[in-house]
This record gives sequence, structure tokens and C-alpha cells, in this order.
Amino acid sequence: MWRQINLLGRDRVLSEKIRPRLREKRGFLLTGQHGIGKTALLEWSAEQAVGKVAFVSATWTVKEIMMAICLGWKLEIKNNDGVVVSKSKYQVAWMEQEILQQSGCWLFVDDIHLVQPSVIRRLKILRDRCHIVAAGVPPFKKEELRRLLWGLADIRIKPLPKAELTRIATLVAPLVASRTPVPEAVNAARGNPGQLMHAMRGEVTPDTAKVKGEEIDISPVLMLVLVCVMCTRYIAIGLESTSLYMLGGLGMGLGLVFRFFLFKGMKT
Repeated sequence: MWRQINLLGRDRVLSEKIRPRLREKRGFLLTGQHGIGKTALLEWSAEQAVGKVAFVSATWTVKEIMMAICLGWKLEIKNNDGVVVSKSKYQVAWMEQEILQQSGCWLFVDDIHLVQPSVIRRLKILRDRCHIVAAGVPPFKKEELRRLLWGLADIRIKPLPKAELTRIATLVAPLVASRTPVPEAVNAARGNPGQLMHAMRGEVTPDTAKVKGEEIDISPVLMLVLVCVMCTRYIAIGLESTSLYMLGGLGMGLGLVFRFFLFKGMKT
């Protein structure tokens, strides 16, 4: 049910961008903020793809991904003696050997931004042997990941317009017996159809809450403050004011200390 909800309002993306690429057997990349519905679109795409299909998460281990590919593509895994083995006896080397013999299959990868280097190396090998469709949250900082995704059409999943959410909420409200006013539910949804359904049920996210992936960038404000402090010091030199010059120096020192702890917190 959650997937059908997250697909609401995505008709144009499905019909104009995703479905043609699936029909032409071309890989693509779904990008957008957290919780916008990328996984729902990826699962829908996997169901519509024709041929051998495997759906994995980039957060899984190499063995888990390989096993999901083997099961999705319905491969028979053989040991070193050429004997077909059961699922419980699968080994990574045997699975890789069989997977690399395939071509023209589909591989759908969710949470690609969380992929580990060991998984990236294997996906790069598969890139030329199968059609890869991935979903993730940019920016993709890992150089190897950018190389893996290079050439894939980027389909940006954007928040739905307020008018579209209002139309959906108006139609859905009687069906779910919602007591939440439509404008309030639309404001709480923040462009996300799945969040809209939660809001219609009364699970409204406060406006003051910060959604993951939408953090405020205060670096421009910090830079402006530091520039003002520097200007204060130059003005102090012109006025020959020792106290103002010392005050500017103190402000500069505090700004640099604040900048250090700010960036250190962003890395953790």
C-alpha cells in the first residue's frame, strides 16, 4: 500500500521518463531528497521491466547482493566440480562466475549513495553486462561511484507542486475519513505524497521539524560575519583605534574557532 501512495502524482514521470527507458532497455538513475518516493518508483520499475530482474540494496553485503542477483535472474550455481549446489552452499566466487556469464539482465539498486567500495567494484564489472537502474540521494562524493553512474540518465524526483498535492488530498480525504484540513495536510507533506497520507491521518509533522536531507546551509552567513569582522579591523587601523582593532581580532578568532567545530560536526 505504501508504494501505491508514494506513486500518487508521479504519472508524468512514469509515462514520459521511466517507462520509455524500460521499454528501450536503458539504465537510469533516480535522484532526490530523502523520503521523496524513489524506492517506490524503483520497485515499480523493477516490476515493469521485461526479462531477468534482480532488486538489491547497496547497503547489503557482497554475498547478499550476489545471492539476490542469482535468485532474481534464476541462475544455477555450480561448484568447482561443475555440480549444481543448493542456496545454502552458495559461495561468492561461484556466484560471480555464473553472474559474469549473463548479459541483457536488469539490476535495480536502491540507496546507491550508501554503497561500499567492495560493492562498487563488482557493480562496475556488471555495468557492461546488464542494465543498471539505481536510486540515491546526491551529491555522490565517491569518485568510484561517480564513474559507475556516469552516462546514466538522471531522473530527478522533485517534490510535488502544492496545487497537485491539494488535488490529491481533496480526492483522498473522503476515502480515509480524514479530519485534518486539506491546507494543513498539504503544508505538512512538503511535496511528498507519502507524507501527505500521514498528514491526512492526523500524523502531521510540525513545521519546525527538520527533515533529513534538508539541512540549512549557514556557511554563507558565517562567511559574511567573518568579512564584517575583517572590515572592522581595517576601519580600526584607519581610525587608529586600538580597542576596536583588538575587538576585531577577538571576533576573528572566535569565528575561526566556531568554523572549526562547525565543520568537524558536519563530518561526523
